[in-house]
Amino acid sequence: MQLGRYISFKELATTLEIDKAKIESTCKEIGKKYLDEKSAINIVFLRDGVQMVTNKKYYKYVSLFVENTKKESLSPAILETLTIIAYNPKITKSDVEKIRGVNSDFAVARLLETGLIEEVARLNLPGRPAVYAVSDEFLKASGIKDVTELPDFELIKINDEQLMINEYKEENK
Repeated sequence: MQLGRYISFKELATTLEIDKAKIESTCKEIGKKYLDEKSAINIVFLRDGVQMVTNKKYYKYVSLFVENTKKESLSPAILETLTIIAYNPKITKSDVEKIRGVNSDFAVARLLETGLIEEVARLNLPGRPAVYAVSDEFLKASGIKDVTELPDFELIKINDEQLMINEYKEENK
């Protein structure tokens, strides 16, 4: 659970008027101290900055004191869209739709609403299509620093033959 926001090392250095390298090393030192299982706080390192979050072990206790907004679960179509964007950073909605083979307006809108993806650019093409990538919120929820830490897609993808075999097994039970 997070209550604050992600803060870049640059912003910390500017605000505190301290060298950015010193900020980074200090944050890493503090982060190591918070790794202690007894600490209710953890420091999450994302890209070029940090955020303080609740230790998962103490989440249920801390959440009692914090207004908790109910988040709806994501449908398989939305998760599929999120996966496509995670494994194809800087992708347009049109490209997502080509991969999925269906309209993805709702899925992209829902992912933007939940903060799991963000618009990162506009292409210099007719209509100026938006380009999307996963957000820091996605990285935090996934427990990774950047998308290079995602599992190798080739190792986890299910090929068409596997799907057909699984469908056949289900039909013939």
